Amino acid sequence: MALMKLLRERTHVVMIILVFAFVGLIGLEWGADMTGRGPGGQNAVGSINGESVSYEEMRFEVERQQEIDRQQQGGAVDEFRRREIINEVWDRRVNLTLLEQAIGRQGISVTDAEILEAIRTNPPDYIRQQEMFQTDGEFDQTKYLQALNDPAVEGWAFLEDQYRMLLPRQKLVNRVVSAARVTDLEVRRAFVNQNERLTARYLLFDPEDQVVEPESITDEDVAAYYSANPDTFLEEDRVSLSYVLIPKQPSVADSQRVERQINELYDRLVEGADFETLARDFSEDTSNASEGGDLGFFGRNAMVPEFETAAFQTPPGSITEPVKTEYGWHIIRVEEAAIRDGEEQVRARHILLRTITGQQTLTALLDQARQLQARAVESSLEEAAGTMPDSLQVESTGYFTDRPDGFIPGIGYLVGASSFAFASEPGDIGEVLENASGYYVLANEGEIQAGVLPLEEVELRIRSILVRDRKMDQARLHGEQVRTSLAGGNLDALSGEMAEQVATTDPITRQQAFIPRIGQDLNFIKGAFQLSEAGALSEVVEGERGYYLIQLVSREPVDETTYEMVKGNLKQQLLIQKQNQLYQEWLTRLREDADIENNLRDFFAI
Repeated sequence: MALMKLLRERTHVVMIILVFAFVGLIGLEWGADMTGRGPGGQNAVGSINGESVSYEEMRFEVERQQEIDRQQQGGAVDEFRRREIINEVWDRRVNLTLLEQAIGRQGISVTDAEILEAIRTNPPDYIRQQEMFQTDGEFDQTKYLQALNDPAVEGWAFLEDQYRMLLPRQKLVNRVVSAARVTDLEVRRAFVNQNERLTARYLLFDPEDQVVEPESITDEDVAAYYSANPDTFLEEDRVSLSYVLIPKQPSVADSQRVERQINELYDRLVEGADFETLARDFSEDTSNASEGGDLGFFGRNAMVPEFETAAFQTPPGSITEPVKTEYGWHIIRVEEAAIRDGEEQVRARHILLRTITGQQTLTALLDQARQLQARAVESSLEEAAGTMPDSLQVESTGYFTDRPDGFIPGIGYLVGASSFAFASEPGDIGEVLENASGYYVLANEGEIQAGVLPLEEVELRIRSILVRDRKMDQARLHGEQVRTSLAGGNLDALSGEMAEQVATTDPITRQQAFIPRIGQDLNFIKGAFQLSEAGALSEVVEGERGYYLIQLVSREPVDETTYEMVKGNLKQQLLIQKQNQLYQEWLTRLREDADIENNLRDFFAI
């Protein structure tokens, strides 16, 4: 019947939904099929407590996730997301393997009766959403059980296999989170934090209004701060690359080819060909080609100079000869000219042929890069660049750390570059790498081991920190002086310019994510909610932007009727949060105690 066909067609989706089905209740992310392991130790991208993960299974999971992303986004997966997927798949595999190992150590198993009961009473969301199991758009348990008991309906063995895999994980997770408890006091506190509101007036003492001369920071001040804060200047391993970029620029032959093509189109137009038809068939301006190249009305300074000059000098109903701009070659037909809103404008169409780098040119550039790489292996990148016929510039990235997204200073995103940088030795020459900009030949220029950065590298940073600290100190002293001058009063007693600087918040809660004109500032919120009576004035409060004096205007008590209505759901939400926290803490300890070997760089360009 339809169910079996449905399961077969949507297997990859069913797999992921099923993996979420049980543990999704507490927000835990699973998603990999643990079956189908490759031969242990062969092409291993890593291991977890001695259990190997093969390149083949890792690649399969990565490609599957990329395909899911492509379907969801409706387009290709970019380089940043591709790197994320590789690391996400690895982390997921580590977590699932550790989970399976813990299940084995604790001797957890499930019976056939437990599996049948789970299938009957807790079908996954994907099944619930199928029309054949719904009535009036809602899941119908009766229809589902009828199908489950119908011998003619096939495909349930698939669900049984998945539940047999998932239920032991559910049992283990239940054990891990079983200690989670939520008291009535915690529920009440959470409700108050979310719903009690207050309005406050405040005066900001902005450190940027203070004057501290950079020259007032002495060398002794800098050295003392450096000695007292060594952890601030810890740096991971750093590598510097030298590189040569051979850009994917069109050759003379490419330019001549496009010029020849645009002239051929111009000749056809002169001979009477329909402009709109040729624009639809040949124009490479995707924003208007389907409309026959229609650009609508535009005035002066709306187009690049060459295009504008040709358009405004051409009488309505006429076409221009081919016009070259930074975008390529154009043929423009002016439809009409008019004065609109007091401005001279024209309405025009155009045909655009872009000057792109042809395949023969790309092949020649790649050959040039490979020749450069081969010579660099024999000598050095600097020497090899000097022997090439064209003038090739050797650039340097400077020292950089290994970023998760693989971005490299001066280069950007280049598949394989980060892997080469942190797996090679000084002097090594990499293989030719390619991105949209061109072909790269890389050399490891040197490395610096992890450690505290030398004082000379961080001196300017320290001086900036010390200037900021002194400005903050001055702002605090100013705030304390103003508060003392109020002699037990509040901000209402201020006058003149300072009174004009007093502002009032909108109603805020303890969990306010953002306060207009203040930003995200937990200290401000804490200081405000410590005030209980209208008119009460805070001590000087250190915030993100500076120091504040805060005066309570009003507090709105929580609505007790609403509390009675929502406290049950709120208690469940808090329980889920605690369960999630317990699980994450347990998983973190499991990973810290595990022997995990990660060789992804040997197999994937990350």
